Amino acid sequence: MNRRARTRTLALLLFTLYCVLYGTFVLVAAFGTFHEGKATGGLSREAFAGLSWGVVGGFGLIVGAFLLALAYAFVARDEETGS
Repeated sequence: MNRRARTRTLALLLFTLYCVLYGTFVLVAAFGTFHEGKATGGLSREAFAGLSWGVVGGFGLIVGAFLLALAYAFVARDEETGS
């Protein structure tokens, strides 16, 4: 497998991983806050420092996307050109 195919595969793998994480967050936000038609809290419950789980999870998704981008940039860089 050549380098271009390997980096393309890595990009698709990281993209799929992020989509699964984001989809899980959205499903929990949509369906985890209600039980038998009544609001039960879900992501609106306090996590820490007065922030809800929704805020913490959303910020975690942003940080996670940044870390995945750094991982891809590190792995996909070309050692010969340094870019």
